[in-house]
Amino acid sequence: MIGYVIKKPDVEGFFVRRLNRFLGVGVINGREEFIHIHDPGRLTELLRPGVKFFAYSKSTGKTRFYLTAVELGDELVLVNSAVHNDVAAWLITNKYVLSGYEVIRKEPRFGDSRFDLLLRSPGGGYAFVEVKGVTLEENGIAKFPDAPTSRGARHMLELTRAVELGYETYVLFLVFRSRARLFMPNAVLDSRFTESLKYAINHGVRALAYKLILTRDWAIIPVGQLDIRIG
Repeated sequence: MIGYVIKKPDVEGFFVRRLNRFLGVGVINGREEFIHIHDPGRLTELLRPGVKFFAYSKSTGKTRFYLTAVELGDELVLVNSAVHNDVAAWLITNKYVLSGYEVIRKEPRFGDSRFDLLLRSPGGGYAFVEVKGVTLEENGIAKFPDAPTSRGARHMLELTRAVELGYETYVLFLVFRSRARLFMPNAVLDSRFTESLKYAINHGVRALAYKLILTRDWAIIPVGQLDIRIG
């Protein structure tokens, strides 16, 4: 099966520690190096000391390496949130989700903020999509978020406002854990986001969860939609 191919990592190493949201330290070729971490989540079950990671070299910015994925048991887990919107657009264009919709813009403005995607619906109207990457899985349940996100809660309310103005709106959870069988909001960690998601769904926002796997050829392969349990 053809998937969405990401930039191939050219180095691997072992994680040491995280310094802040976007900076970590890893051992590459026997030396400690700074690594850019694009995903702002906590990733505590992934970025553990000694875990094997894959990154690619870069020539600009404050760090020489950009984290792509970590090896967790027998699976690779994508930790580069910069590609989420592109993956979502690829899924829509190739009719894995929202078949019949057309991606016409990334990061469209809505009021004073932005959503991730603007689509044209089969009926000729417009739809906004907010994309959320999911890397936390517990006992087969994929959960979002893995860190409190006031921004995520705000997005749910903004999607609701867009519904009131006549738009279709979606929140699309991209699940990057191979053992996930179900998606749930992480109510224990972030009750505010969970309540905002419930409110949004009750007011016309549609939620979708789609599972993908990352192969050793650095392709993101679509697996299928997951059921969503709000609680």
